[in-house]
Amino acid sequence: MKRVGIYGGSFDPPHMGHLLLAESAREELGLEKVFFVPARQTPLKDRFPLAAPENRWEMLNLSVEGNPFFATSRVELDREPPSYTITTVRYFRRRFPEAELWLILGEDILEEFHRWYRYRELLQLTGVSVGKRPGCQRKFPAALEEYREKICFFPHPGIEISSQGIRDRIRKGQSVKYRLPEKVREYIVKCRLYTEGSKE
Repeated sequence: MKRVGIYGGSFDPPHMGHLLLAESAREELGLEKVFFVPARQTPLKDRFPLAAPENRWEMLNLSVEGNPFFATSRVELDREPPSYTITTVRYFRRRFPEAELWLILGEDILEEFHRWYRYRELLQLTGVSVGKRPGCQRKFPAALEEYREKICFFPHPGIEISSQGIRDRIRKGQSVKYRLPEKVREYIVKCRLYTEGSKE
């Protein structure tokens, strides 16, 4: 049976850590395709992403360019916010009715998964795959104990890169080279994203 990964987030901007997590999940779970799904607005955050939806869409496409296992989806950008994952998973279930669906998460995100909208229904529709960093000792969330069999961990080397950190470095005029794909870095420079003078 085909296995399809769904990796959602703000991707503001997308960086090498995002790509590494997706690649680790693809390899460890035998995913035939990983779809990156940029959110218009993440429900548990009280602000919209700083870069406009079309800027983030362009950056994400530049990030996955040339990788036959990676693809992007506008399903959340093209509907009204907030971007509920349950709605997105239903979309992919209709698109791939015979596929085994897997959400891809970082280990820090799992801790708040029980706060997601209709998370119990979500766990009936998809498996949840979580990148586990070496030496990380996070406890399995007690609120999800009854769903433990629906959640799997895969080894993930992890790198200390965050979108917030990249935005901060750009504002300070510091280098972000090698923290994100070169084409994304060039796009950010060209469009003057995340600088003091940018429209946010």
